[in-house]
Amino acid sequence: METIPKSNEGVPATESKPWQKGFQIDYLKDLEKRFTSYNDYAQHEMSKFKKNNIAEALSKDELQLLGKGLIHYSQVKVKSNIFMFPGVLIGTKLPGDIHIKHLGYTDEFDKRNIITTLMEDTQYINNNVWLFINEESGPDKHIASETGFDYVGSKFNSVADIIGVYFRHAGNVLEDRQHPKIPVYEKYTLKPMNVSFDDITKQLAKQLHDMEVEFTNHYSNYNKAKSWSAISLRGYSSDYKFITKPVEMNKKWKEENKDEQFELQDTDWRKKFPLVEKILDVFETEIHRVRFMNLKPGGGELQRHTDQVDPDLGIADGRLMRIHIPIKTNPDVEFTSWSTSGTKVMTNMEEGSCWYLDIRKPHMAINNGDEWRTHLVIDVVANDKVRKLFNADAHRKIR
Repeated sequence: METIPKSNEGVPATESKPWQKGFQIDYLKDLEKRFTSYNDYAQHEMSKFKKNNIAEALSKDELQLLGKGLIHYSQVKVKSNIFMFPGVLIGTKLPGDIHIKHLGYTDEFDKRNIITTLMEDTQYINNNVWLFINEESGPDKHIASETGFDYVGSKFNSVADIIGVYFRHAGNVLEDRQHPKIPVYEKYTLKPMNVSFDDITKQLAKQLHDMEVEFTNHYSNYNKAKSWSAISLRGYSSDYKFITKPVEMNKKWKEENKDEQFELQDTDWRKKFPLVEKILDVFETEIHRVRFMNLKPGGGELQRHTDQVDPDLGIADGRLMRIHIPIKTNPDVEFTSWSTSGTKVMTNMEEGSCWYLDIRKPHMAINNGDEWRTHLVIDVVANDKVRKLFNADAHRKIR
């Protein structure tokens, strides 16, 4: 075991911060380097395992040092549920379980130390153990596999991290713990629907071009260089330029608009696009927002993100499914999504095609072409009729 320099000998008191918990700063920096593999995959500073987190873990005796290898763990004291995202349960931590939160290593020797410890240390053998890793990390997945952990599911957070959730039963357990069965459709990220609108989208593209519509810049923080914009045919105002969904907005916006009444309604421009009605009729369900959304050419970008600020999203009955129908696009548009297994998938959606996008999971888009990318984006209430469009017996072409 590694000796922990608990005191700050030789370090002036004025230079020691309370968050260090009495540990030398150089030592904390060294330990942080061992979590580089984990931190490199983290999508935001708040997701990283940094010096202050390490000091806190050391002070609670929750960091196991194995030469240069590290295991950050704790024993569960209170029952707590694990969700893929709000509303989709994948597991439950029970009192007495061990929860491994982070693995730190610099080389193969460190990883082998971690594997040996997880296989031989009695606290991991005699207890049920949860292992959380970054699901995009091949080395972490290898450790999980080598040590007999079973994949339970993935957690997706608001900053677009994908946390793999793994579980291993105690060696002396008499009955396996059962985890909730996740419907297969909750695993869809970007999924084509068996319907197309080629003729309609060509006509809509021409209509938008001829009208020279002025689009409203989208308010999101992942809209790089104001390259993403929209107009609304159905939303929370009669004004087609109002593209906001109030529930998505921050506290400041809500306070500033607390006296306003926002109700789902058609805008004054829905009647201008009767062809859109042919598309909406296909879904046989209640329609929420309907927007045309533009991504400008020459590198217009939506950075990697999730849209978990909208609590209504999902694919189970009664939730809102996000549907994308490309109206105008080009071969140099790159749409990237990430699966529940952390796999990165790049797609070019063809004009007239129809796609379900689970925007609770990470995704991004870049338009490297010379033409604007325009999608018709529709939020529909999920039901069996809508989900059956994934596997219809015959492809439907709507004219």
